Amino acid sequence: MTVYFAEVEDIYFSKTKEYFQEVISSYSIGNYRSATVMLYSVAICDILFKLQELKDMYNDNVADSILQEVDKSRNEYDNKSKSRWEKELIENVYKKTKLLDLEAYTNLNHLYDHRNFSAHPALNEDYELIAPSKETTVANIKNVLKDILTKPPIFIKNIIGTLTEDLKGKGNLYENEDAKLALYLNNKYFSKMTESMKFAALKAFWKFCFCLPEDEDCKNNFKINRKVLVILFKDFHREAICYIKENKDSFVVANDIHCKFNLLVFLSEIPLVYDELNVDTQLQVDEMVENDTNAKAIAWFKFKCINEHLEVLKTVVGLKMVPRIVNCMKEHYENIGEMSRLIDFFIWYYGESRSFDSADERFGLVIEPFLDKMSTNQFVELVRVTDANNQIWNRGRAYSANNKVVNYAKDALHGDFDFAQYPNFQFDKEIIQPSGTVDFSEASYNVFDDCPF
Repeated sequence: MTVYFAEVEDIYFSKTKEYFQEVISSYSIGNYRSATVMLYSVAICDILFKLQELKDMYNDNVADSILQEVDKSRNEYDNKSKSRWEKELIENVYKKTKLLDLEAYTNLNHLYDHRNFSAHPALNEDYELIAPSKETTVANIKNVLKDILTKPPIFIKNIIGTLTEDLKGKGNLYENEDAKLALYLNNKYFSKMTESMKFAALKAFWKFCFCLPEDEDCKNNFKINRKVLVILFKDFHREAICYIKENKDSFVVANDIHCKFNLLVFLSEIPLVYDELNVDTQLQVDEMVENDTNAKAIAWFKFKCINEHLEVLKTVVGLKMVPRIVNCMKEHYENIGEMSRLIDFFIWYYGESRSFDSADERFGLVIEPFLDKMSTNQFVELVRVTDANNQIWNRGRAYSANNKVVNYAKDALHGDFDFAQYPNFQFDKEIIQPSGTVDFSEASYNVFDDCPF
C-alpha cells in the first residue's frame, strides 16, 4: 500500500513533486536505502530549482552567485570528489540565504550521511549492507518536506520586505477581519518560515510599530503592522518570549505618545511580554498608564489578577471609557473567560454616571451591548443602581433604556421579582404583564373576595 504524506500537496515545484513520487514508492515497499538516496537527490534538485527561479524571475544576485559556484565546482572536481559541490551548495545556501535555518541545515547534513551509507557498499561486521531504519527514513522524509520542499523560493529573499510590501494598503481589507488576516498570514508566510526568519520578522515589526514615529509607511500602516506582530507572536509564543528576554535592548519604544499607546495595546493582547522588557521601556509604559485613564483601562498586564485591575479602575477620578477601550476590554475578558466580572464593573461604571448625558452615553457603551450576557444578579444590580442615581432615572431616555433592560431581564428575573421596591425604575409594565392578562396581585384578589361564587 502506498503511504500518503499530506505535505506532498504543498510541494512548490511540480517537477519536485514528480521526483518525490519515487521516494514514496520506495518507502512504501520497504526499500529504505533507495528512498534515502532518492530523497537526498530530490532535496538538492529542489534547492537548485529555487535558486534558478530567483535568478530568472527576481534577478537575485545571491542566487546567481551560488549557481555559478555550483557549475564551476561540478566541472572542476574529478570523479573521486564529484559530490563535493553538493556539500558546498548546502554550505552556501545556509550561510547566504534564509532557506535553511540551523535545524534544517543539521537535518540535511544527517541525510547526506545516510545517503552515503545507503548508496555505497557500507557493510556491518557480518558483511551485510547497512540500511536506515523505517523510523529514520520517515523522519528524514518529513524533515525534507517541512524544511525545503514546501517552501516557495521567495523565502530565500528578504522576507520582511516582501511581507511589508504585500500588506501595504490592506489595512482596510482586514479592518475587522483579524481571523481572516491570521489565516492569510499563516498560510502564505508564517507556516513556511524558519524560526530564524520569524525572529527577524519579530524584530522588524516591533520596530515598525513602536520605534519609528516619523516614518510615513509606519504611521499609515501601524494598525495592520501591530496585528501582524500579534499574529506572529501567537504563532510561536514561547520562543518569542525567550527571544525578547535574551534581546531586551532590541525591544524598546520611541519617546512618542502614539508609539507608546500602540505598545500598550499590544501588551494588552500579549501580557507576558511586559515582564521581559528592559527597565527603561517598562518605566515608559508605567508612566503612560499612570497619566492616561485609557491606558490604565487596558493595563491588566501590570496586575496579578483581574479583580485587582478592576478595583484600581474604580479609584480613578473622572474615569471615562471610550469605544475602542471598551472593545479591547471585552475581547480580553472574553478570551480569559471572565466576562461576568467585566459586566459587574460596567454596571458599577454606569451607576457612577454624574450627568444625564453621561448616563445616556454609558448605557449605550457598556450596558446595552451586554444585556444578553447578564445574569439574574446582574440585572438586579442594574435595576438597583438605576433607582439609586437620579442622573440615571430622571433623564429623558431613562424610560426607553429601562424598557430595553426589562425585555432582557424578564425571563431571568422570573415573575416574582418585586419592581415596586425600586420606584425610580420606571418602565412599560406591559412588557412583563401584557394587556388582557389577569393580575393576581393582592388588589385583584380583593375583587374576587366580593364575588358570591
